[in-house]
Amino acid sequence: MTDKADDDVALPPLAATDTVHPEPRVLPGPLAAALGYLVACLVLASIATVVVGWGTARDFWGYVWTVVVAAFYAAGLGLFTALPVAVILGWSLRRVLNQGIHILAFFVVPTLAAWLIIGLIVHSVAVPLLMASAIGVSMAAGRAVIWRFARAYP
Repeated sequence: MTDKADDDVALPPLAATDTVHPEPRVLPGPLAAALGYLVACLVLASIATVVVGWGTARDFWGYVWTVVVAAFYAAGLGLFTALPVAVILGWSLRRVLNQGIHILAFFVVPTLAAWLIIGLIVHSVAVPLLMASAIGVSMAAGRAVIWRFARAYP
């Protein structure tokens, strides 16, 4: 004999006041993403100026101009490389509420990806790691800046 309990009983429908709650998620808005992108470009340009361009300018304003030019270069190149990575990474981390993990992921993932790509292109290890670290630091700084703008939505 088989024990048949409540297997074929239908569940009552949800009342009008009952709502299905989706999982909470962290979503920065488009202005926050633009601000993070701008900061990441400026940080990468500053790192490039300090590492590569130190001693090339005659005065302070020469270094400022070098940072501005490098930021435009980083912004133009980053539209096709860094921005898609940041959008995909941010979208995949939307269910993670701890924004410190977001910043860590925005450092680790771009660093490893850039190290792999640059290392395969130039057949080296050390210099691509330094370049990839600069990219990772700049992307993590861009994500850290928008910490307050990214809200957890239920």
